[in-house]
Amino acid sequence: MSDSPMQSALTAPKTRPQKYIIFVRDEEFTLRRSQMEFDAPNYFTAIFFGDFAESGHTTIYVDRNPDLFAIIVEYLSGYTILPLPERALPRTMDSQTALRNLAEDAAFYGLSRLHVQLTMPRQPNIDLAWTGFSGRVVRFEDVLQGNFPESVSYTTSGLCSFDGGSVVKPVIIFARNLALKLVGNRDLDKNGRPDLNDTTVSYRLCLSSSIKDQLERQPYSAFEFCESDPTSLIVSVFPDSHLHINDTRLRFEHFAHWWRMRRAPAFIGAGSQADEREAERIFDSAFPSPFEESPARGEWCDRNEFVLWGDELLFIITARGFIAGTLQLHVKLLDVRARTRATVIETLRPLV
Repeated sequence: MSDSPMQSALTAPKTRPQKYIIFVRDEEFTLRRSQMEFDAPNYFTAIFFGDFAESGHTTIYVDRNPDLFAIIVEYLSGYTILPLPERALPRTMDSQTALRNLAEDAAFYGLSRLHVQLTMPRQPNIDLAWTGFSGRVVRFEDVLQGNFPESVSYTTSGLCSFDGGSVVKPVIIFARNLALKLVGNRDLDKNGRPDLNDTTVSYRLCLSSSIKDQLERQPYSAFEFCESDPTSLIVSVFPDSHLHINDTRLRFEHFAHWWRMRRAPAFIGAGSQADEREAERIFDSAFPSPFEESPARGEWCDRNEFVLWGDELLFIITARGFIAGTLQLHVKLLDVRARTRATVIETLRPLV
């Protein structure tokens, strides 16, 4: 004899609840399992479905900003949340502050894909094949740890992507918080020209010992470091690579022009174009001469290394062939947003 409907309901196995309540500073939000698993694993899947004491409960309390959490709920529902509409911003935050705090909350809740979306450069919405680069953008931290997206790997051309099938193109790498050293060649002739096999200027990334160690552990490859400064990575630039100093955009080649002007006053090309004259003014402001006379002025005139703090850097890793079976890798800068020492020190002042 079959069970009655009432008996079947009583003996049916219990299922996990489908709705979960999250109180964020006393504001109530409802999430379903499908939303929590949209960017899993995370704080919520660990709390409700893991081994925490709260597992089996359906309500938690979180002391975070409820307006930012409302944006996160939209993200977990599969909606596009960027750029943030003004009406969605918390009352006490502007758009930039809200984005930074949203990234902090994404990290707090363990939403790794959202955190990457907020902290990485936007993926291009056009095909970059015409630039010679892949449409892929990867983080420098992932390069150091060998955490490459599918289809990205080292090749005899450098760190490249196979997105287009058999055609490989360099991937663009995004880094933050690296010091950039601009170096002028002291041995220029009176017209500002270097020796035949030398360059007017050169560039280096100043790395920590731990980052250098990680770079040197890249498989079957080697990078070029400065002999006199073992943690300085020798890099180069493209003719159209840009350098932003305190939010003013220049081309890297403007530094070579400025260095010629400073080192060889007879340099023929001096101030021939408006952008070069503007670059001279910006570099003079970034790396000013002292008021004192000798010997301090003599030391300034002989100075040939100038350091900027790189807040954001875009670059590629190319290859320069093999030496003794080891692939020689080289960094080429695409775009750098940097600040001078004086500008960085200004940020140390109290807000009030």
